[in-house]
Amino acid sequence: MTKLSERIPVADDYLSALGRAAYNFSYLEWGVVWLTETLQPGFLQTSSTMTARNIEEKFTSVVKKLDKTDVDKGRLKILSRDFSDLVTIRNSLMHGNPHTALSGEQRLLYDGKHGRKDWTINSMKEFSSRTAAASIEASKLLNNGRLQRYHETQS
Repeated sequence: MTKLSERIPVADDYLSALGRAAYNFSYLEWGVVWLTETLQPGFLQTSSTMTARNIEEKFTSVVKKLDKTDVDKGRLKILSRDFSDLVTIRNSLMHGNPHTALSGEQRLLYDGKHGRKDWTINSMKEFSSRTAAASIEASKLLNNGRLQRYHETQS
């Protein structure tokens, strides 16, 4: 007997790539939330009701206001730009609509204010790789003393 959820046609490898893309972005977003918290304590409590774009805007704003003496300012600015770009890409993935490609394959298609994007497995894998790289950078920034200093000031 076919499970109800499997009656919607889509390849398992497509769903796997979509799941990895969504998970990697969530991982990155959580790293950015924590970085923002270390820069502006209290952000963690308000972030749960925010969209990815709201989180990106707050992170960008906080990073722009950093003192020149912050040793990580340059890296944080780069991460902020990367995260902003990845939020736009993520939104085009999450707001895509199901469609049938010319090959007959079922995929997501975004056609909106940020252009048109036919989401293939390869494009999702590329997005996943970019989010993983940005996540690693966020983790390095957090674990290079920033998170420890934050916890010491919160005690």
